[in-house]
Amino acid sequence: MSPWQLLNRICFTICIICIIGGTVLSLSMIWYTHESEFLVKAWGTMGVLFFASLMTMLVAKIVGGKSGGQPAVRP
Repeated sequence: MSPWQLLNRICFTICIICIIGGTVLSLSMIWYTHESEFLVKAWGTMGVLFFASLMTMLVAKIVGGKSGGQPAVRP
């Protein structure tokens, strides 16, 4: 497995965890009343992690796709 594939797999796993966690937190925010800001902050944190992982996957696809998984040699 190339380093790009490993990076994509890690970021994909983080995205899936964020989607599941965000869904659970969203349902909790809908069905229960909470007086603390913890759920809002946790939901926002998951959103930031999801966005960062998504952007990392995009960059890895672009950079890894152009070089075929190997470092590009510049003339």
